[in-house]
Amino acid sequence: MRFQASFWLLILPLCLSLLPQTIEANDFSSFLTANASLAVVVDQEYMQQREENILANFHKILSDIIRENLRNGGIEVKYYSWSQVRLKKDFIAAMTVMDCKSTWRFYEYTQQTAILLIAITDANCPRLPLNRAIMIPIVDEGQELSQIIFDIKVQRILRWKTAAMLLDQTILNDNPTLVESVVHESAKNHITPFSLVLYKIDDTLRSQKKRTAIRQTLANFLDNARTARQFIVLSKFYEDIVEIAASMDLFGVFNQWVFFVLNEEQRNYDAMSITQNLGEGANIAFILNSTVPSCVSSINCTISELSMAFVTSISRMIVEEQSIYGEISDEEWEAIRFTKQEKQEEILGYMKDYLRANSKCSSCSHWKIETALTWGKSEEHQRYLSNMDLRDTRNKNFEFIDVGYWTPILGFITHEIMFPHIEHFFRNITLNVLTVHSPPWQILERDNRGDIVKHSGIVIEILKEMSRMLNFSYNLQEIKVTAIDLVADDVQQVGNITDDLLGSLTFNIPHQVIETMQSSRYFMAALAATIDEPEKKSFNYTVPISVQPYTFISRQPDEVSRIYLFTAPFTLEIWGCLVAIIIITAPVLYFINRWVPMDHLRITGLSTLKSCFWYIYGALLQQGGMYLPKADSGRLVIGVWWIVVIVLVTTYSGNLVAFLTFPQFQPGIDYFFQIFASSDIQQFGLRNGSYFEKYSTITTRDNFRDFVQRAIIYNNLQGEDIGAVQQGKRVNLDWRINLQLIIQRQFEKDKECKFSLGRETFVDEQIGLLVPRDSPYLQLINDQITRMFQMGFIERWHQINLPSMDKCNGHGGMRQITNHKVNLDDMQGCFMVLLFGFMIALFILFCEYWYRWYFVEKKKADFAY
Repeated sequence: MRFQASFWLLILPLCLSLLPQTIEANDFSSFLTANASLAVVVDQEYMQQREENILANFHKILSDIIRENLRNGGIEVKYYSWSQVRLKKDFIAAMTVMDCKSTWRFYEYTQQTAILLIAITDANCPRLPLNRAIMIPIVDEGQELSQIIFDIKVQRILRWKTAAMLLDQTILNDNPTLVESVVHESAKNHITPFSLVLYKIDDTLRSQKKRTAIRQTLANFLDNARTARQFIVLSKFYEDIVEIAASMDLFGVFNQWVFFVLNEEQRNYDAMSITQNLGEGANIAFILNSTVPSCVSSINCTISELSMAFVTSISRMIVEEQSIYGEISDEEWEAIRFTKQEKQEEILGYMKDYLRANSKCSSCSHWKIETALTWGKSEEHQRYLSNMDLRDTRNKNFEFIDVGYWTPILGFITHEIMFPHIEHFFRNITLNVLTVHSPPWQILERDNRGDIVKHSGIVIEILKEMSRMLNFSYNLQEIKVTAIDLVADDVQQVGNITDDLLGSLTFNIPHQVIETMQSSRYFMAALAATIDEPEKKSFNYTVPISVQPYTFISRQPDEVSRIYLFTAPFTLEIWGCLVAIIIITAPVLYFINRWVPMDHLRITGLSTLKSCFWYIYGALLQQGGMYLPKADSGRLVIGVWWIVVIVLVTTYSGNLVAFLTFPQFQPGIDYFFQIFASSDIQQFGLRNGSYFEKYSTITTRDNFRDFVQRAIIYNNLQGEDIGAVQQGKRVNLDWRINLQLIIQRQFEKDKECKFSLGRETFVDEQIGLLVPRDSPYLQLINDQITRMFQMGFIERWHQINLPSMDKCNGHGGMRQITNHKVNLDDMQGCFMVLLFGFMIALFILFCEYWYRWYFVEKKKADFAY
């Protein structure tokens, strides 16, 4: 027994640990088995302050509605007159009438006890979360503005952090809590911080004084056009404000304007006529007071509507439960029936649907929202202008849509954001974009019918990414441009055009493009154009999408002759020192061997100066020798000499390998000033229509002007005369990438680098896109291009579409060195040394024969006589 007890003490905790840690159960009763329970809490102190006593009315209204409308099941109602009451978890919902602070405190308590809160409270109260509760503020007529501002912030209708408010002094006096509601912030109530700049308008002013005051107020926002501005306008002078702000260009694509139109001004309200002077791209919305004047609101009526909404929701849920319960077993019913939270979510949804469809007295205050769709309306505007039947004084750049409405009982009910363009930009509309076939910037491929089937290139890739960023589709319209249209005004020079030059230039814009851009019929022109004097053009340039520098092409310098390659590792000074130490070391070795005091230490083979010299010379060539000194003094000389020989031979061998591997070139033309200093250069070439030609007239560099004056302006391959450049007689100036194309083509043809680009680059030519002069989207497009640069997209498209120098640049040269084979030019110096040695040997042989004949034979003849 003791063993069994010990065993179970050990095994029982293990078994318990294997059981699920949490077991969820639906312990809330179904409406089929128990009545719904509702708590009614009316703060008597709060009602006394309002000089109303509605608890008895609440009891009567709710009882009558339950008796007359609840056909299935039942509702148990308990009434409380103290706001500090603590409810049990058995209640499904609670209806309260108390002040704002008590309502929020009671809401926090109901979240702990899982009770659905339906609250009636005072005005200027931050709304309870719409997915957790229903809150109806008691808003007096004409005092809705503060509550609307609260709901805008709580429901995040406007996600602003700063705003400028322009309001009449009279409105501010009538709504003392208005400013407080705008700047109110609370982390608990989900209200984000909001910075406000308040500008009061003296509504007693009239005529020109009023307009001057408005203009002075708006002048504070002209400091930076790129800064996004948000405006809230509460003024009966809203028409004047729109007109003056439009004249000051304050309706940009980044600015947002909200105008509150009060009930007394709404009868004169016409959105189209108000905005007739505005261009497209503006973000403007109107919140209109559409309250029915004959509507009468009372707290008893509101209680009646809330009670009816709750009772019908409970009745509807009971009917649904009965329909499901009759089809399944009890076990299945217990598994799938609603939990308390699910029931509350269903009740909340049913009540909102009922109030949205049937509420009257609690929705006497009614404000609707209209916003303008303006972006990309210029093409539609052109259709209006071309159709005389559609012409009138209304602004066809604007289309106003109904965004939603506001009521005290439900807050804002919206089916669209207030400023759709800020969030969705162009809302996926189709815009016409102009382009021209001009590789590598715009590459257009057409089918047999002439339709564009594929488009690529740097500019086209930018357009594709921009359409994704700004949410629009585009329709490419190509302008056919001939070769004559692309060159400068000198038509006589284009008569001999037979073939096209490699590369492209962007300085000369076809006149068809300029005429089309002046009419503003296109969103933009997707073509690369040199940014030049934008203030004098009839269109605007974007920020640069590329910067192309100019340089020049010349003949590649010839390699330095290698006939003297074997003398190259050492300078003349070193060769002189080497000869000197040989001449010095040989006599030193001779005298030391000669002056050794012991006869047996003298070496016969080193007894002459000539033999010592040849020994030293042979050691230098690492041949060694037949004799070695026996004396320590002689051995020390030879040992030191061999150290010198090791250093010399090692240094010479290493440098010789380097000189064999890395060829040396003669000095070339690397900088612009060297062009005129070279005696071989006879001609200067410049492509027609280049920006460099104009830049030379405004620069302070005289050598630029001299080059243009002496240059041959060419339009085709014959005028380019690349053969003269290859011969070293000519230098051509062009974009660096265009010259790289020439080098690349010649390399592919000859498999050898025959041209060299100057190290110096000059006259950076900025290239941008084109937009109409009056386009409001210029800064928006510039921002997207800047983002593409920051993300590395444009740099990548440049690498893909523009030529590279990987054939003949440093990397290509390194590959040539790696794959270099020793040829006859490299080894001719070796053979020259051998030939020189043979010649010296023959000369010495001749001297030996002469010596024998002159001295030996002559002595024999004298001896014979």
